[in-house]
Amino acid sequence: MSRGATNEYIGLKRRANAAAKRSKRRLILAEVCETTGYSKDYAIRLLSGSRKFRERKGRGKKFDEDVAKFLVAVWKEAGCMCTTYFKTVIKEWVRDYSDRVAVIPPRIAELLCEMSASTMDRILKGVKREKSGSIQRNRRSGVNNALKNAIECKSGEETMACLVEPGDIQVDTFALCGGSMADNFFWILTATDRRTQWTRISPAWNRGEATTLEALRRISKHIPFKVWSIHSDNGGETINHHLIRNFPELFPAAHLTRSRPYHSNDNAHVEEKNRHVGRELFGERRIDCRELEGDLIRLCDIWSDYYNFCRPCKMLVSKEKKRDGKGFVCKYDRPRTPYERVLEEPSVSEEEKSRLKAKKAGICALELRHRAMKLLKRICRRQDEFTKEVRCPPPGAGDGSAGAPLRGAPPSHVPCAGRGQREKTPNSTGQYLTNAKQLK
Repeated sequence: MSRGATNEYIGLKRRANAAAKRSKRRLILAEVCETTGYSKDYAIRLLSGSRKFRERKGRGKKFDEDVAKFLVAVWKEAGCMCTTYFKTVIKEWVRDYSDRVAVIPPRIAELLCEMSASTMDRILKGVKREKSGSIQRNRRSGVNNALKNAIECKSGEETMACLVEPGDIQVDTFALCGGSMADNFFWILTATDRRTQWTRISPAWNRGEATTLEALRRISKHIPFKVWSIHSDNGGETINHHLIRNFPELFPAAHLTRSRPYHSNDNAHVEEKNRHVGRELFGERRIDCRELEGDLIRLCDIWSDYYNFCRPCKMLVSKEKKRDGKGFVCKYDRPRTPYERVLEEPSVSEEEKSRLKAKKAGICALELRHRAMKLLKRICRRQDEFTKEVRCPPPGAGDGSAGAPLRGAPPSHVPCAGRGQREKTPNSTGQYLTNAKQLK
């Protein structure tokens, strides 16, 4: 409803309200509130004549369609990050976008850098986020282990992250299983520092003891400060004899702790990074081609550098109970990248800071993200080819003839029989039989 139409409508209802009886005025008031969306008190003033409806010109539109178009383009190139974070790094992204994708006029570039996060939210409202994969919640699983009694059981969040020194690391894994835990597939090991939020991810085949240790060894080479604590959940991939034997070699000055059973918030920081860093890249895909391990290692290294050097994040600095006792009042610091947080820490050596500055000077956020997306598409393409080979094996694969792959279990891509489903089994030609008579 335009302002002119609203003005005419209010004038019409004002005359009707003046001529109506008391019982009818309540109906007129309710109709005006429903039509215009005004509050009851304001509508009464308009209908009684004590206040006139007037059209306010406003300050006009500062950000036109051209600015909105470039904002959407740059925002999508940045991975559709939260506008609160995007605001802190938009100058760098505008510069890189103008250098490598399309030239942004100086006037529009200046307006983009001036734009507030709330204005970005209004312009981007309704624009669909383009992510490489969905980010659904991943349920953790654990295995009982005799070593648990020898490892300290505590909450990894006893002290707020803003009050600890860098080196308090939390680790966890999530599965690239595609919704089915059958057969073998890759897992992703995530390690994050609570203080600086420096995060690294690395693949591990089947979440085995040896492969998880190798992933942790790869991660330990890229941590720019001394590690003094490693905290994990109760999963068997981290609570095992193989890791305990090699733990002093990886982290000589660190001690290992584990979360309390059924307390998911004891490992809250790394659980959040599983979703924000790992799942945002891989989504719910299934990756079970062993030959992709090298590509996955390179992809995880590129994506870790992209997050640590180019993605801002916030840290909780105070948490107080509300006066009514319901909920908390949380305050966060200014968004900064993990790289910037590491440079602010006095405990990090100057030599390490110089190395990080030299590495940052050669990083372009836009180019780094494009490399990650290109490598991810290659991995997905090779995984699809592998999946087709598993689903449609060559003739003779089912009778154990020469050249046929021997599998101890049905292919992991075959849906498991559940409620309301018939069991599907492959025949000699690779087709799946669903008829009960055919199964006989």
